[in-house]
Amino acid sequence: EIMGFEDVIVNFMTHHSDDYVFLLVDENLDTIDEYSNHMTISGSLCVENIRKRLPYELERRLLAVVRSANDSTTDVAIYNTRAHGVLPKAPIRREKVNEILAPLWFGRFPLSEFSDSVGFDETDESVSVASEELACAPNDIAQTLVEIDSLFEKDFHCTNWGVIHDRLHMLKGDILTLTSDGASMISILGMINLMLLGHSQDPGATTEEEKWHSLRDRIYDTIQAMQRKSQVSEKSAQKSIASRFSLRRSSPNTLKQLSSSFVSVASSIQLSSSAASSEADGSIP
Repeated sequence: EIMGFEDVIVNFMTHHSDDYVFLLVDENLDTIDEYSNHMTISGSLCVENIRKRLPYELERRLLAVVRSANDSTTDVAIYNTRAHGVLPKAPIRREKVNEILAPLWFGRFPLSEFSDSVGFDETDESVSVASEELACAPNDIAQTLVEIDSLFEKDFHCTNWGVIHDRLHMLKGDILTLTSDGASMISILGMINLMLLGHSQDPGATTEEEKWHSLRDRIYDTIQAMQRKSQVSEKSAQKSIASRFSLRRSSPNTLKQLSSSFVSVASSIQLSSSAASSEADGSIP
């Protein structure tokens, strides 16, 4: 899918020549080549190639935005030359989506082209997606840690640092989607940045491996704490439901009162029904 991505988009635009298309692309597209080697394709380069392949009338109907955890001034400047805008990898709150996308959309497409057919209504009641649903699962991050660990075991930090560099970028993006303690997240992101920036300055294999082990352990501790917190919250919710159910089951007096009331009401209804029947027959109840 990644290798044929450019063709897919060009064909899509060709077959939807009257539509306006919003394209959101991750910067780091991880795949495997024909020799089973890991490789990362630049999403922004794909966007640039797509724009060059499209005729003007189709390209002007495309709004292509790159999504990346690489937020340095240099990186953002590069993405903006290749695409029409940049979005962070971190989750965006639903109420902020229009606020963030509207300037990109209106900056790309003149409002006169749509008249009143498009709008960004912040009171929209459509189904929302919680940021937790957008976040990367802790188990997925744990799997990424295992994969990077295996690269260090195979001495990729000595022979092919670029592969580890790309995986660290992906890991950083996944970490940014987590909703956890701010201090621990800042510490982890700082450690990742040090590894990304410091390898060429300090190429000692032992040093890089030690940095990774420290980072890996910190991330493990964080995601385990998140899982424990999630389990506690779930048990608390279950306990609350169980206690309410138990309270309802353990209130015989209340049930007796309800039962008595029901019998009383039923008797009244029966008497009223009998009286109505007697009146209809001309008899006195």
